[in-house]
Order: sequence, then C-alpha cells, then structure tokens
Amino acid sequence: MTKDFRVAIERFRGKRIPLKYVRRCWNEAHPEQTNNPRTAASMFEDLEALRHDGVIEFPKQASSFDRLVNPPLPKFVLLVRQEEKPPQEDWSRISWQPELCFWTELKPQELAWAKIINDWLCRRRGKFMLVPLRERALEIFGDEKFLDKKVVNGALFGGRLPLKAIGAFLVAPPLAYCASGLPDLPLLIVENNHTYWSLAKWNMLTHRYSAVAYGVGNAYASQSSSEGNAVEQVVRECHAKGVLYFGDLDPEGIEIPLRFNANSSIKVEPAVNLYEFILEHGTKRSGVKRKDGDAKSAKQWLPQLCDAICAMWDENYWIPQESLGVEQLFNTDGDPRERPDNLT
Repeated sequence: MTKDFRVAIERFRGKRIPLKYVRRCWNEAHPEQTNNPRTAASMFEDLEALRHDGVIEFPKQASSFDRLVNPPLPKFVLLVRQEEKPPQEDWSRISWQPELCFWTELKPQELAWAKIINDWLCRRRGKFMLVPLRERALEIFGDEKFLDKKVVNGALFGGRLPLKAIGAFLVAPPLAYCASGLPDLPLLIVENNHTYWSLAKWNMLTHRYSAVAYGVGNAYASQSSSEGNAVEQVVRECHAKGVLYFGDLDPEGIEIPLRFNANSSIKVEPAVNLYEFILEHGTKRSGVKRKDGDAKSAKQWLPQLCDAICAMWDENYWIPQESLGVEQLFNTDGDPRERPDNLT
C-alpha cells in the first residue's frame, strides 16, 4: 500500500466512503496497475491493511459487498477519525486557596470550574462585598445562571464551599403582599394564591393583620435560608408584630412552615383560628398523601388540633385552605367587620 492511497482516504471529508471514490484513489496511487487482472485483489489487500491500522471499518452486512468481483469488495468503507484528546491538566501544580483545600475530592468537571473560582479568589482575596449570587456568577464565569443549580443548602461542591467564601448569597423572590396600613399587627402568610386574594380583600376591611402575603406554595419554605429573607423584609416594611401562617390541612401543607422555621431566624406561628375554622366547616377531600412522621409534624405545628387532624388523615381525608373563601369570610348577618370574632 502506498502512502498516497492512505492519505487520499484519510482526507475524505465524510465518514462513509463509497467504493467509487476508493477505486479512483487507488488507481491514482497505482497507475501501473490499470490493466492488471489482480487489481481487485491488490485493492482489497490495501483496504485490509487500512482496516488493520484502524483507519477504516468494513460494513457489517454481507449485502454491502460487491460480489461481481473476486475477491468481493465493500460497496463502501467507514472512515474512523481519531479525535485528539486534550492534554490532561495537572491539578496538583495549581496553588489552591485554603477555601478549596478539598480539591482532591472533586471530579474532573468540578475541578475545571473550581480552578476558575480559585483564580478569582487569588485576584480578589479580601476585597469583595457580599452580593447576590447571579451577580457573582456573572463576574466569575461570564454566565449569571452558571451557579444556580450547583447550590445546595447555601454552598457549592456538595456543601464544601459556603457561598460567603466567594462573597455571594441567595436572594429570595419577593413576597407579594397586601398591607392594611396598620402597624403592630401580625403578618399572615397564606400558602395558595386564591386564598391569599380572599383573605387580603377581607383584611382590608377588617384590619386583622398588618398585611397578608402570598407564600407561593412550597416555594415559601426555601426562602428561610436566603440572605435576602423576603419575610423579614415584609415584616420591616409593614411594621408587623409576629408572623402567622395558614395553609392546607394535609401533611405537605403542615411541613412547609416547619421547614421554614428550621432554617430561619424569624419564626412563624400557626393561624390557629383559621385552621380551626376549616377543620370544623371546611370541605374534606379524599386521597390524603401521608408521609413518614406526619403525625409528629402535626403535633409540632398544631398541638391543640393534632388529634382531630390525624383522625381525619387516618380516614384518608384532608382539607384545602380554599375552604375559607370570600363567602365564608363575609357571610354574616351584620357588619362584615365582625367576622374576626366569629373565627376565633
């Protein structure tokens, strides 16, 4: 086999090389073999040599061979392109900062972006403020969302690098709230948006709370560990005194405020009177989704109602907070402002 034939085959731009192209390349490399009766055999020998060297592959199906010649020649061959592997980084040669002393425990992909953080720490050591996470991610990686899915419990690399080490913190989405304008009353956080609307409308007339806020369902619990705690912000802005919470009477609805309290400096208490109302007058739905330890959670969140709640769950029922709606809130014979007394 001549070098010219191999070079011509390797220069082909695609992967599937038709026999017509192979013949032309071989004839150009061997013009003296034009009328040789062993042309097919010689070409097959050269193709076998290329296959042995890993340059090409033969088709796997017998029907892909031209059997009108002897020996049968493949109707096409597949070019095997050897991709060049990038040189391996010698991570031990890097002067790792103390914050990244765990670098030996990281996977190669993690090491790559740990090095970028390490370079940033070298440049900015002790000369940065605490800023929102996306601002810092944009500065370090050129992509404001790069770290979004890499944060677990306020840290990177599986909890090894606190966000404060790179001068960053999570910012909780702001809580939507409707303020009554009266200070020194509790802030009420409501799990679902329809009940939030109803209670906010009622509160503007009754002034039971400094404000009613929408907890955005399960998302509310994740705000407790954020530097920009939205609950604390609403408390400050409304001059509220204490925080109450009202949600569905099912295991998940009870776990939401408990998860918030587990990580927050500001604690929420249950709006007991509202829970009592839906427990007595609410619409029960079947198909409660039980959880391990849900009875213990019920006792922790609503000890005075725990027995009734657990009995309801044992019967496979739960109560959505929408049981306390506009008509229930304003359904009085007299002034609707008397309704808070009816809910105690």
